[in-house]
Amino acid sequence: MNLLYLSDVFCPWCYGFVPVMRRILADHPELSVRVLGGDLVEVPRMLSEMKGSREFFTRLATTAGQPVDAFLKALDGAGSGGPDWRMHSPEAGAALVALKVLAPGHEAEQMEAFQHGLYGEGRDVLAPAVQHALASRWGVDAAAFDAALADRNVRERAERETAEALAIMGEFRLYPTLYLEGNGARELLARGYVPYETVRAKLDAALAGERGTVAEGAACGLDGGCS
Repeated sequence: MNLLYLSDVFCPWCYGFVPVMRRILADHPELSVRVLGGDLVEVPRMLSEMKGSREFFTRLATTAGQPVDAFLKALDGAGSGGPDWRMHSPEAGAALVALKVLAPGHEAEQMEAFQHGLYGEGRDVLAPAVQHALASRWGVDAAAFDAALADRNVRERAERETAEALAIMGEFRLYPTLYLEGNGARELLARGYVPYETVRAKLDAALAGERGTVAEGAACGLDGGCS
């Protein structure tokens, strides 16, 4: 059996969900995890467009215990003397697939690294230098990463993975979303940001063959608008 994690580099609550996923994977080392990238920023947007979201990110930090000070500093400066980053989910998804190809077996950590680079460290994760630094954590050099990123097969795989994620979610396109897969079946565990204890209880019940209600929590866009 394995976990299926649907996430997006630019999803704020996915960044908030990082400690939850980390603990779940530590609790169940027997479970591998498959990560599919999302489409939260299907049309490119600029960092400066998020300037009205400060209160939301403060709330996220309080709720999830994840640092956002570096990101807020970058946000304050965007378009006001500081760099204004471009955000685009398909490009981030392609970079993650390149890493999957070059350093397989670390999908959850690689997604986490990009999210932490953005929201935890306040870095432009679409910048080549930042991507090279992230890739180096898995022993991938810049030339190999750039070659994989330019490979049409990698780009097409990234598109297929996003399409698969959207097909699985159907009309409920919420990130993060977590499933348990196995024996030809898929059990939905959680949609949106859900605390560790709730996710752990739901997963343990699913592993025991019990079915119950889906754990649902906050799922927000870049502007902090939540469902």
